[in-house]
Amino acid sequence: MSDAHNERVTYKLKNSSAPFVALLVFLVILGCRIVWPLLPALAWAAILSFFSYPLYTFIYRRLFRGRYSYAASALNTILLLFLLVLPVIGAGIAATKELTKLYQFFVEWFPNSGEIPLRSILSMPQLKWIFSMFPDLLNLPIWSDLMSNVPGILASFVTSMSRELLGNAFKLGFNLIVVTVGTFFLAHDGSKLIQFIRDIMPLSDEGKDSFLLRSKQMLYAIFYGIIMTAGIQAALGGLGWWFVGLPNPALFAALMFLLAMLPFVGTPMVIVPGAVYLLATGDVKNAAILLGWGLLIVSSIDNLLRPIFIYEGSKSHVLLVFVGILGGLSSWGFLGIFMGPLVLSVAYFMLHLYRLMVQTPDLESDEASSPSAAGTPPVGPLGM
Repeated sequence: MSDAHNERVTYKLKNSSAPFVALLVFLVILGCRIVWPLLPALAWAAILSFFSYPLYTFIYRRLFRGRYSYAASALNTILLLFLLVLPVIGAGIAATKELTKLYQFFVEWFPNSGEIPLRSILSMPQLKWIFSMFPDLLNLPIWSDLMSNVPGILASFVTSMSRELLGNAFKLGFNLIVVTVGTFFLAHDGSKLIQFIRDIMPLSDEGKDSFLLRSKQMLYAIFYGIIMTAGIQAALGGLGWWFVGLPNPALFAALMFLLAMLPFVGTPMVIVPGAVYLLATGDVKNAAILLGWGLLIVSSIDNLLRPIFIYEGSKSHVLLVFVGILGGLSSWGFLGIFMGPLVLSVAYFMLHLYRLMVQTPDLESDEASSPSAAGTPPVGPLGM
């Protein structure tokens, strides 16, 4: 009995997939722990290689005539560094310089004595009209403390920003290396990786194609609907800022670019304070020009382009995109603008596919009793 029992146990172990599954799960967990510190940089590499794949295809097929694929990938990566990564680093350096100029501007704008009396503030042309309209504001003790500490606050802010930039220089260089190497290989072998993912997905061919198509649509919609729209708004807003003679147009254009990507925030958070400053200095004409340009032209572009690119291009609900952007920013920073909506949209799409698979027996049973019910797939609660 014992020999027969041992033979049955040995047979079950040989024909069981449990050891393989356990080993696979163990190795996947170890692999995730290894890749996890590099995940943000690899995600950027995947995004860059995805959007630059048409450029790689053009270089490989047209310039190199279908040969030297690694050379084509290297040239594609070099062009990306010059067109995207290096300008971003240059913009960061320029923003640091602009912050220094802004600090000097405020130091010159405020009297740089140790403690600023309220009468000196009252004599400033920038603030004189406010205190003449509201004389009770002079009785608030907070103004004397605030005005005397403004140069110190600005100096501390600039110093902390510079220290933060220098402290992250090594990390930035390391991530740049990972992004460069990752972009090179993902541009060259990205199609093989996508095919591998497609082969191991436990879905039908139609479901696999729908999954990949949804991911592609969402990435393109985010790029054109958020990044491109915010870039156009920032360029136009910075142009208006420069036209009316306000200082540091590059810095405030970069700030507009960041705010324009946030839902329900946008460029008015910068335009309106700029117009208020011009009004405070007595420049009513330029204040009206900046306010009209910002609200009628710059903001209207967002209302026109973003719905077309995101909500119609990706076929996703507004709530998914809104929660994805804000939640992604909170979790992953700027990378979350891409990853947040993509993860939520694909996750909901997978749940919708699972819902269809679960309801398939019900649909088949209903087909016998109601022919009109067959061929009418259920629609998700978010219209997907």
